[in-house]
Amino acid sequence: MSLCGRILLGLSAATAATFALTPVALAAPKASKSIAVRIEGPNADDIREDILSIVPETLGVVEPDAFSKALKSVGQAKPVGDALVSKAQRKKAIDRIRKAGKAAKAEGVIFGVSRTNKKKKKEVHLVYVDENAGDLAVDSAVPLSGSREDRKKALEELLGPTLAQIAPPPDEEDVAKGDGEGEEGAGDEEKGEGGDEKDEGDSGTEDRGGKRKKNEIGSALFSVELGVEFVGRWFDYSDPRTQNLRPYSVFGQPAISVSAELYPLASTDIAVLKGLGITAGYARALGLNSAVGGGDPVSTTYERINLGLRERLSIGEASVLGISAGLRFLTFEIDAPADLARTVPNVSYTLFRAGLDGRFPVGPIALGLGAEYILPLSSGPVYDRFTGASVQGIGALAGVMIPVATGIEARLLVEYARFFSSFQPEQGDPYIAGGAIDQYLGLRLAGAYVY
Repeated sequence: MSLCGRILLGLSAATAATFALTPVALAAPKASKSIAVRIEGPNADDIREDILSIVPETLGVVEPDAFSKALKSVGQAKPVGDALVSKAQRKKAIDRIRKAGKAAKAEGVIFGVSRTNKKKKKEVHLVYVDENAGDLAVDSAVPLSGSREDRKKALEELLGPTLAQIAPPPDEEDVAKGDGEGEEGAGDEEKGEGGDEKDEGDSGTEDRGGKRKKNEIGSALFSVELGVEFVGRWFDYSDPRTQNLRPYSVFGQPAISVSAELYPLASTDIAVLKGLGITAGYARALGLNSAVGGGDPVSTTYERINLGLRERLSIGEASVLGISAGLRFLTFEIDAPADLARTVPNVSYTLFRAGLDGRFPVGPIALGLGAEYILPLSSGPVYDRFTGASVQGIGALAGVMIPVATGIEARLLVEYARFFSSFQPEQGDPYIAGGAIDQYLGLRLAGAYVY
């Protein structure tokens, strides 16, 4: 008994010593990996942003300034440029990129050069450089001639497999949390369409996490357009009966034009309201004169003011539909002498307008189309001369938008408005005609900034 007791006491002491000396096992830290992304050449910021949009959430990205310093520290102070694709120079360039990646503590480096190749086509040549000195996992070009969505798809096809391979898996707790949120979201969706779920139509205009994308027309906070417009007007009577009715025509008169759109709630996820914007525009002819009755030219005013609201709806990935309503103030006034003032077709329209417009990408450009109904609330002096004047109008818009740089585009627009009127003259009226047609045409060359 004594011997057994001593043996048991010895085993207990040994076990206790083992537990005391064994270190506490701590949970291994979650894997953390980062890459560097650097693009050189035209539209570098846009291309880098497109690449960052496809980087997995578990993969970090080195700050651009930190990687720039790392490049300088290994002797690459100037842009790499075409050395990235030159057989004679690329080895030294890639070695420096590899060293810079190590200095920046990056798992690898996505390095690209935006350029025009020998076939005169724009492209961005991309390589993925890691610590291994063998063949590059990515070494190819992505064309820049298509739309931005086409470019994103091409970038994902080229870089996606490599990024997925090096990205750490999501944490188990995050996965479980995500699954729980997914189940809860499914329940919310069953409640109806009035919730805050993201609309499929907005998929091309919002970033991961519901944030809007800057510099894209479908999610812009505001846009401003400034241009030169060449305007024309044609006014003529139908079935004129008296000799005091003067037609009028002018075309090619230069005018300044400025317009803007503001969407105050564009950064929110509030249905309907996030696409609701305030629109305004102004145009005025410069140095317009008119010859009346063969006399000296007289000063003429052409002025157009637009104020309204517009609901912006995204269709698919890049097309945008607009529904608008508002007021237009249109003045065309010939400062004729007193004896001719009652014969010239002066107008001062106050107009209610409602219409639809659309923007549709076609390759690297976009086409714009629009139509509107115009209801004159007041028309001005020329119509006041006639008994029973009734005026209505329609409008149309067509244009081409060409991207120039981030958020900047050139626009060529043609805008047309037509007012048609009918009169009910009575015997003895000083002015007698069946009606009139008043037409306006504007050819606008403009630049626009979209934020």
